[in-house]
Amino acid sequence: MKSAAEDFFTIHAGRRLVLSAAGAAARGAYEAGAGLVLTYPGSPVVETFDLLASPESPLKSRCRIIINEHVAYHQALGYSLAGGRSFLIMKHVGVNVASDPMHYSAYTGVNGGMVILVGSDPGANCSTGEFDVRFYSLHTHIPILEPRDFGETVAATRNAFEISERYKLPVMVVIPSAFCYGVGSAQSGEAAPVKTAPGFVNSPDYTCVGAFAVKRHEALMDKISRLQNVFPDFESDALKPDFINNGGALIMASGIYRDYAHEALFELGLSRNHSIYSPLATYPLNHASLLKAFTAEEYKKIIIIEDLEGFLETQLCGFMTQNKITAEIFGKNYFKCAGELKYPEVKNILKRLLEDGDPLCCEGAPSVSISRGEGFLEPVMREGTFCPGCPHRAFFYALNKYISPEDVLGGDIGCSSLPPHFSSWLTCMNSGASIASGVALANGRGGGAKKQKVVSLIGDSTFFHGGLQTIMECAASDSNQICFILDNGWTAMTGHQPTFNTRPFQRQADGAPQALSIKKILESFGVKRIYEADPYRINKFKALLNEIIDSEDGFSAVIVKRECRLQAKKRKDSRNEKPIAEGLEPAETFEIIKGRCAGCNECYSVFTCPAIFKNEEGELYINQDICVKCGVCRQICPNGAICKSESSYGR
Repeated sequence: MKSAAEDFFTIHAGRRLVLSAAGAAARGAYEAGAGLVLTYPGSPVVETFDLLASPESPLKSRCRIIINEHVAYHQALGYSLAGGRSFLIMKHVGVNVASDPMHYSAYTGVNGGMVILVGSDPGANCSTGEFDVRFYSLHTHIPILEPRDFGETVAATRNAFEISERYKLPVMVVIPSAFCYGVGSAQSGEAAPVKTAPGFVNSPDYTCVGAFAVKRHEALMDKISRLQNVFPDFESDALKPDFINNGGALIMASGIYRDYAHEALFELGLSRNHSIYSPLATYPLNHASLLKAFTAEEYKKIIIIEDLEGFLETQLCGFMTQNKITAEIFGKNYFKCAGELKYPEVKNILKRLLEDGDPLCCEGAPSVSISRGEGFLEPVMREGTFCPGCPHRAFFYALNKYISPEDVLGGDIGCSSLPPHFSSWLTCMNSGASIASGVALANGRGGGAKKQKVVSLIGDSTFFHGGLQTIMECAASDSNQICFILDNGWTAMTGHQPTFNTRPFQRQADGAPQALSIKKILESFGVKRIYEADPYRINKFKALLNEIIDSEDGFSAVIVKRECRLQAKKRKDSRNEKPIAEGLEPAETFEIIKGRCAGCNECYSVFTCPAIFKNEEGELYINQDICVKCGVCRQICPNGAICKSESSYGR
């Protein structure tokens, strides 16, 4: 019996595969023979890289986790200029980090195919923002493909490399989070041999400065103008716009919203009454194809279905103006521009527009509160939280004893952003110490008029991703803040990818370099006050906080070091694992002595350990199936009610 990996990495065409859209993109890159696969981990496209880098993958030796998206983009571009096929994977906020080289890559062009897979996130289900990443193409002029189903995601990703090589441009494939996590079937295509880089050849086209930059810009705009009449210009029907002409209104939908439109019309009994136009290539829109669709029927009503901020609508309005086409447009004046656009809402709005003849559109700000329709149950929002034994929980428990709601706590991306511990802000990566340095300047020495304490957070992965320059600047200016570097040894929130300070025996690549020392880096940056702490040793950590939280002036860094508990628990070889806490051994278990418990709820409501439960009588107990034996609860109990269980003494 074949394994799932053997099926996924088959070289033969025609095999039925069941996969997510993120997995389908991985299959497409494999079929295209990508010679280099790069990423900085980010949901919702983590699975794409994990599949290609898995032990069973023929491409595993060609996969790299890079320090950040800016560096990754440069590497992918260099590999492509040398003639190889590069595949770059990032989430939509990673495009912000990569945007500088992205603007130049269309100027220089590419040689080998360069494909950027971007996971967008309408609804911010796994991100700090949900902006419409597609708008980048209006000034980078990088073509965009938005696959409409799972099979097309395989084909579009595979063919994106050929499109890139044909037009000498990088190509972006955009798939939203709801699609990334969905599961469907696709047919495999034939896997091509890996296309490696034959070698770099110098060209004046790669110099973008002064008159050379103007020349490259002119050439790019001419290329985009020509692409508007031919793109994507492939014989495969799968890559052509999907156009069904039934008269009535013309519904324009991109990506997964094509199927939303088809299904809604079917359920409303209107499938034969209205037309649907769905482009795979959403930048640049194929003007020749659009003109053909608009001349097939004199549409009076155009309905545009897309998520977020009206990217298609913006382009279509320009096309209609240019070609003197007149029709009433129903777009972001009906469909909301914030949050995830779900099927019940699409169906309900189409019903109002096509069946009920609703003449009203939402005046002023775009609608965000239209009814989802009958029978739709909105799922209850569920907060994320720390895993059992997470060292961040112990860290925040101790820190919250020494700062007040009036103080400044600069948050950052990662596990430390999870509730119930909310920070003063949470925006992009490296925002903690960066914004805190500005707040510290505003407060001045001594905490300003409000006498605020200023502390900031940064995870070990973010420290390397974008925090190095900030820490260097904070050290040089002696920023009046305490920066806590939460070092759990992994990029934990996105799947436990290794970082530059992951211990050597934990790193995934053979012959990996020695782990970097955050402390030595801080010393080389000139940080004068550096402390190290283990949050599992809660009393020692609180003693350190008591010493530095009010007395320090200027910049201090505290490395809060304890490995992610999930990784420590998963790893069978725990020879390097230190004792869990003073006086405890890893095998010890704990229980709450009812006679000693005063019901103060310090462990349950303040520490919020998920392994501590209440029974129907309101008595606390430890769920041994969840408890990971970190021992922190025993240290914080003011009544000595949490003790080693009798079974521990017997070991």
